[in-house]
Amino acid sequence: MKILEKLLSRRGQISMEIGILVAAAVAVAAIAAYFYITNVQGTATRAGQQANETVDTLGRAAQQAAQKIQNIT
Repeated sequence: MKILEKLLSRRGQISMEIGILVAAAVAVAAIAAYFYITNVQGTATRAGQQANETVDTLGRAAQQAAQKIQNIT
């Protein structure tokens, strides 16, 4: 009879609700972390591409300036 009382008690229901709430919070945190990591990875890739383009542009400008100096002499 005590087992039936424990199964029907409110304590078990409250603890199950808290467990579901914690599980939902963990799931939301995992999904948010996935999107955060994906976004950071994409941003890092784009930043690397922009850095390479900047280095190429500055390299071409330096070569043109060096060529102009060489043409002067």
